Amino acid sequence: MTADTPRRTALAQRLAGLSPAQRAELERRLADRAPTAARGRPARIPPRTTGAGPLPLSWSQEHMWHRHRADPSGAAYSVPLKVRLEGDLRVDVLRAAFRDLIARHEILRTTFGESGGVPYQLVHDAPGAEVEHADLRDAEDAEAEVAARLAEEAARPYDLAEGPLFRAVLLRTADDVHVLSLVLHHILTDEQSTGLLLAQFVEAYDRRLHGLPAAAAPRLQYADYAVWQRAGQGDGAAAERLRRCVRRLSGMPAELSLPADRPRPPRPTGRGGAVGAGIGPDLWHRLRALARQERATEVMVLLAVFQTLLRQVSGQHDITVSLPEAGRGHPDLEDMLGCFFNTVAVRCDLSDTPGFRTLLGQVRARCLEAYDDRDVPFAKVVEAVTDGRAEHRHPLLQTMLIFEREGAGRPVEFAGLRMTPLQAPTGHRGARAKRDLTLAAVDQGDTARVDLVYDADLFDPATAQGLLDSYLALLSSLLADPDALTGPGRR
Repeated sequence: MTADTPRRTALAQRLAGLSPAQRAELERRLADRAPTAARGRPARIPPRTTGAGPLPLSWSQEHMWHRHRADPSGAAYSVPLKVRLEGDLRVDVLRAAFRDLIARHEILRTTFGESGGVPYQLVHDAPGAEVEHADLRDAEDAEAEVAARLAEEAARPYDLAEGPLFRAVLLRTADDVHVLSLVLHHILTDEQSTGLLLAQFVEAYDRRLHGLPAAAAPRLQYADYAVWQRAGQGDGAAAERLRRCVRRLSGMPAELSLPADRPRPPRPTGRGGAVGAGIGPDLWHRLRALARQERATEVMVLLAVFQTLLRQVSGQHDITVSLPEAGRGHPDLEDMLGCFFNTVAVRCDLSDTPGFRTLLGQVRARCLEAYDDRDVPFAKVVEAVTDGRAEHRHPLLQTMLIFEREGAGRPVEFAGLRMTPLQAPTGHRGARAKRDLTLAAVDQGDTARVDLVYDADLFDPATAQGLLDSYLALLSSLLADPDALTGPGRR
């Protein structure tokens, strides 16, 4: 199995599920893009030329570094990945496979220091992390013991300067059953990287088991990207993209008035909660059908409904919602481990009470504008828009919509083992709050799930549940009549 096998398999399954009309539309769009892509292929990212010593952080890493300083517990930015391994597992082979992975990827043996208020990263030669192993076969309640141990691992604080920032624990619950817990600080990883890490573990284990040499180190390491990114931020094109972002967001209201149950505390604690519900096959089919009709995506429809809800509960017309962006626009970054995520802000004007179909067109246009400038570091956008005085109450930092496609729960067979993820690495239930409100939607194929993650410093569970119920009611009514007005009183 190669590193990108799970991604290719998932892509093949999605392509196979397309209708003839959908496939024709995809082929048309790819044909339209091909000449442009060929003409505009970017130059390859070069390996860094600097020697050993402190290296700059990428913009995404610097954002995570500042967030960690604001919340040193690190719990809000811990990325847990848990899998069940069934079969004749060789613990010695597993440990050797992880040593190979850590040796192969500098980012897994990196720590972060500070000099004069400026953060830097240090790549270490030594691994800095070993796989801990515990045998729970004699435990009175092995399942409860595993759950407690996994929760403890996810909640353990990090010291960015000391490390390690990558932790692995193997728990044996039966003769042929183990649970493997991997926990990384977000400054090392993102959603795509967690999938790559698992796929490369599978490959490394298989190589070790069969006496093959470890896979060669990649041409580029994450620190090479950080050096390259920093060097390019001063050019004219980057400056113009930042100016475009600022023009789109200038004149925003100072705060989005959400129906909070309590005043905002002086310092956010990150204490959060989540409420969730399913979207059935009929409603999900209608959502997809409307998206196709309007040449939009599922996330654009979900966003248009979310902005309609925010208008209703705030009484404001100028609504901005942030969307996460993979941050891997350059082809050299596709298979690299690291923290690449970025954020884009989509601002819409709902002052004329547009019909939902009209609003969806506006959302589509604003999304495409934001995606055109997806490489602009969000921290720089926030700083420029707020003159460096951003607070958590600013609309750029209050709401977010996350959209994912399920696929991490499928078992993988390799080397006589069956590996089953215990939960998606980006599961939102029980997550700490990074925004006032985050709507997280997961495409599950014929159905979907939505979770509303809320800041528990501001909202009670009942209030969050009421907001989610209103969102689902709006979604149903607006999909039933897409030309209806999105007025404040609609439910």
